[in-house]
Order: sequence, then structure tokens, then C-alpha cells
Amino acid sequence: MDESDWIEVARVEDVPPGAVRGARANGRMLALVNVDGVIHALDGVCPHMKGPLWQGAIWHGQLECPWHHFRYDPATGRNTYPANVYPDDMPQLQEQVAPVCTFPVRAENGKILVYFPQGTMLSCREP
Repeated sequence: MDESDWIEVARVEDVPPGAVRGARANGRMLALVNVDGVIHALDGVCPHMKGPLWQGAIWHGQLECPWHHFRYDPATGRNTYPANVYPDDMPQLQEQVAPVCTFPVRAENGKILVYFPQGTMLSCREP
């Protein structure tokens, strides 16, 4: 990873444990989530109905969308609810539980840095 591809998006003190905050990087809204002192960065838009994940809350360690209460694992972006109750044999429901993009994060000198390669609008890691 090229050092110049790390973008400062917030200060560590802005995202205390248990908090969800919005940040912008490369023109993209992100949700910064602090679960037990570990900061994660996810795409700020819920894949279900485009709700603002950066306005969500942490519920039992999961990022919960404020619109329809869909939940995502902050470390992987994987949908944890309602994916756990949707039947596997109903593909139209499975499409609703797409994962959220996640981004590498590091804290350095009190800054939160997110990795976005040069020249890209969105860098998405597959969960």
C-alpha cells in the first residue's frame, strides 16, 4: 500500500468507543465505527435502501442502519440482520442483504486514516 493513498478522515477523539460518525473521503461518505476501541470504516450508504449508515448506531457490536434496522459487521461489512432470518431459497430477499464495502483503517498521531488508492473514487474490499 502506497503511503500517499492513506487519507485523513477524522481525529481519533472524534470517534470514541461505541460511536458512529460520518466522514468524507474521495467524495464518498463513510461511516466510522468504534467497536470496543477498534475503529472501522464502511461505506456510508446502506445497500438495502441507500440509508445513511453514518447516522446509525452500534447494536451488540453491529452497525445498524437508522432507516430499516439492517445490521452489518463493521469488520467485514457482512449483513448480519436480516440475513440471518431470510430463507436461502428466496433469491429476491438475498439481494437485499448485500454487504457494505469496508476500507482499511489505521490510527496514527491521533488521526484516523483510511486507504483509498490514487485515482479511484471508491476502494472496496470484498467481505
